Amino acid sequence: MRIVICDDHPVVLLGVKAILAGQSSALQVVGEANGGAQLLKVLEAVPCDLVITDFSMPGNGPHDDGLPLLRRLLAAHPGLPVIVLSMIHNAALVQGMLRLGVRGVVDKAGMMTELLHAVRAVSAGRSYVGQSLASAIAQGSDAARPAEPDGAPPLAALSVREAEVVRLYAQGMSVTEIAATIRRSVKTVSKQKNDAMRKLGLESNRELYDFAKANGLLF
Repeated sequence: MRIVICDDHPVVLLGVKAILAGQSSALQVVGEANGGAQLLKVLEAVPCDLVITDFSMPGNGPHDDGLPLLRRLLAAHPGLPVIVLSMIHNAALVQGMLRLGVRGVVDKAGMMTELLHAVRAVSAGRSYVGQSLASAIAQGSDAARPAEPDGAPPLAALSVREAEVVRLYAQGMSVTEIAATIRRSVKTVSKQKNDAMRKLGLESNRELYDFAKANGLLF
């Protein structure tokens, strides 16, 4: 299966590739993009069987992310299966994605455990909605994420931004360097690092590095 992936966060692109590569050699990433406009250009040039894309991405125009992007993508490539990665739990938006023809929607926070389920379902001609997003739809409003099932990788407890900070810190960057790289304040980056350690039950920087290495945040 030839797959094109799109996300404006490099750490997410790396994470998706690692998840797919760790599963099977039959899943091949043949193209990457960091925004909606670039994704459409890649799809014009690279044949593929599946697209995995972020939902919210900064762009140069009003049609570079969100529902407008999905509408353009699906109109230009009818029949091409699309899986959306999203942090959004708004029931109306998730239902909007599905009505447009999106075949799978996966919560980024549960990506480690749910993305492969979504790929398998979509490749078999079925649709897939992640657990927390399905709960949001059922409740008809924003829903709190349910607790991760026993045995789920602890990385699922982290937000994308926290995972990004953990990865950069584990690579040897200081909090100040990370803040400059990802254009956040030192205070924000420090808080995200501390929040990640608290969620993971880690007490030292060494433990944080070991966690990043064991959970695919270092390559």
